[in-house]
Amino acid sequence: MKSKTRNHLSGCCFLLFVLLMGSCKKEDRELGVKATAAFTATSMSSRINTFLLQSTSQNAFAYMWDKGTGNFVKGGATDTAYFPLKGTYTIKLKAFGRGGYDSTAQTVTVGVDDVLNNPTFKLLTAKSWKLNASVADPIIVGTEANPSQYFAGGALANCQTDDIYTFKTDLTLTYNASGATFNAGNVAPNYTCGIDRSYSDKFTFNPSVPSGSAGIAQLTLPGTVPNRFIGVTDVSSNNYRIISISSTAMVLRSGTASETVHQFKFVAQ
Repeated sequence: MKSKTRNHLSGCCFLLFVLLMGSCKKEDRELGVKATAAFTATSMSSRINTFLLQSTSQNAFAYMWDKGTGNFVKGGATDTAYFPLKGTYTIKLKAFGRGGYDSTAQTVTVGVDDVLNNPTFKLLTAKSWKLNASVADPIIVGTEANPSQYFAGGALANCQTDDIYTFKTDLTLTYNASGATFNAGNVAPNYTCGIDRSYSDKFTFNPSVPSGSAGIAQLTLPGTVPNRFIGVTDVSSNNYRIISISSTAMVLRSGTASETVHQFKFVAQ
């Protein structure tokens, strides 16, 4: 009887051992090994300011990327990161394994601005622009601190109301004078409608402005005044800052912060 009891107990212990071992093996299979995060970031020649992200993580099955925004989003082992503006950005990866996740980061440098995808540039090039004849101060003249210090505004001449400025995505500005251009203080006879000074030329776009200057973006025209200009022929220089812009209106200021400035109110066409 004792022998049968011992055998029964031995069988129970063995069965319990097998079950425990099986449970441990199952847990090991479920937890697995913790992931080791790693990735490469390669600049793509076919897409401006875009990097190909490829995880080289070990023991990973899921991935989350922070593409320089400060927020992680779910992605794949292969992904891309796009940066519209030049600068240095930190890309981070979280790689998830059966036994836990690991994270890593690296920096990339973007050398140029992608102006075609800049929101201000998109608004600038979406439509053509005319001086706003419906307001009392379409053109004012002054200083950076007081743009209307020298001239607080007045009605436009007839030959100014039909001037059209078209900024194109190929960085070309076309000025259509529609037959006559207003002669400002530097072109005789002063303050009269003169010859047509229409032109088409390249311009540069910078999505920022110099420190201490008002505005959200900057335009620069080649050549000298009055052969090239925006608004009037006697601007101090062919540096222009976009003070504000929407789909219907734009405020543009000529001159640097140390020069006499002309400020123009434009309406979209």
